[in-house]
Amino acid sequence: MRSIFLSFVLLLMSGAVFSSTPTCSANHGGYCQYKGKVENIYINEGNLILLYFDAAIPTGDADVSGVTITNGGAAAYNMTDNLEFAKMFYSTALAAQASGRNVTIQMRGTQSGYLRLNRIWLEAP
Repeated sequence: MRSIFLSFVLLLMSGAVFSSTPTCSANHGGYCQYKGKVENIYINEGNLILLYFDAAIPTGDADVSGVTITNGGAAAYNMTDNLEFAKMFYSTALAAQASGRNVTIQMRGTQSGYLRLNRIWLEAP
């Protein structure tokens, strides 16, 4: 009975283990990466998508990748840069949020003071 209880507790905690604060690297021309839940996703009529992390990156940490950000709680993408990518990115992020699955997101450069989104992976169930 005790082992079943411990297994249940570990299963409940496993989702939190995979979330992390975004980290940045100077490798490959500089990029930042986040692995975890999609806390919130937002889009406005100005064509800006914001994906909020469950743990914000301290704004000074992105400096290692050669960019300076003013908001570390989210990453952004302007839909007018590439509408097809924006649609696919948004739908993938919504699927992750709806299913509670983790994503891995890479960001390069900045967009409106946020890290600029440029890749997303949806973790298998």
